[in-house]
Amino acid sequence: MVNMFDRDTLDTIRKILENYPDRIIDVLNSLNENQFKSKEWLIEKLNEYPHHFRYKTIDKKLDICLLASWYGLLAYMLVDKFKLKQINNIDCFDFDPKAKHVAKKLWKKIDNDNIKNSKLTYIKFIEQDIKDIEKTQNKKLKEYPVIICTSCEHLEQKVIYDTINKLDQHTLVVLQSNNYKEINEHINCSDSLEDFANLYVSKLKNMKIYEKDFIKYKRFLIIGTKI
Repeated sequence: MVNMFDRDTLDTIRKILENYPDRIIDVLNSLNENQFKSKEWLIEKLNEYPHHFRYKTIDKKLDICLLASWYGLLAYMLVDKFKLKQINNIDCFDFDPKAKHVAKKLWKKIDNDNIKNSKLTYIKFIEQDIKDIEKTQNKKLKEYPVIICTSCEHLEQKVIYDTINKLDQHTLVVLQSNNYKEINEHINCSDSLEDFANLYVSKLKNMKIYEKDFIKYKRFLIIGTKI
């Protein structure tokens, strides 16, 4: 009989179910079709970004900071698909104390495969509220040439502004949000792409803005550099 399911995937799901049974639905949601489409779209547009940003033209690998990173799907997609420059480290920050532990189990096989295939980007999961990164981490936000947050709808606008204010000039900033207000945790949706973009015209320059229809909601994307 033909094997219809990958054994490694089933084993990973089993381990997460055994250790974090309350997270299995959340993990599956983090890997659903819309999550992949949204992040593939982000990387596609990021690879097309034509403007200057920090480290773009110097011989130095990039460190990338992912804010509100959940279980890190975007980090692993960046390792495979990001083309603007070679990545050195990806630091994934999330305030959820379980996120990093679940992520380590979720991506263990991929990590091992990446090492075998000489994809040596180091992905680190860090339990940290965005507001407190500057207070507790040795590495400051201004040290990252690329900052990405795909969860602006989950964050207070002041937190996003305060974060951008801490960045060095010409830092590449990538933001996603949506107009999906039916979810309680979505406390900061934008009604339209124009509304989302207008939030950042005083913070970012050389902005490229995009919209993608996901039937139930529209997803918004901004790529720009810190003024």
